Amino acid sequence: MPYQRQAGPRTRHRPPPRPPHRLKGTRDTVRPTDNGDRPRRLPAGTNTRHPAGIRIVAAVLAVAALVLGPLGYVNGTSADTGSASEWYTLGFAASAGLPLLAAAITTVAGDRRAALWCLALLAWPPVFIAAVHLAPGA
Repeated sequence: MPYQRQAGPRTRHRPPPRPPHRLKGTRDTVRPTDNGDRPRRLPAGTNTRHPAGIRIVAAVLAVAALVLGPLGYVNGTSADTGSASEWYTLGFAASAGLPLLAAAITTVAGDRRAALWCLALLAWPPVFIAAVHLAPGA
């Protein structure tokens, strides 16, 4: 039996309206059209993404860069030729890579001040390299 169209006015069935989305942990609602839009501009320096947690992560990475960079470089200068390159690589990765990682994390989180402090850590490798080579007995 072939499909037969029903007679009558042409009307479209519209589904019932969806309930508004709720922001997690709040009573505020977001319209579905706002869900993909650009975020509203907040005052400069306002960090809404767990500022304490972001700064703790940046501080841990900064301390690791401050300690592991010189440690790797000093071990590289005192190691034999077989493992010296590995120690230099580890020291450089810690002293340059970790501040860049911390700057990327804080930039994504919207914390410009912490990102600038993380980028300022890139001045640390020339300081400790000069100190290692200029130290008496080196």
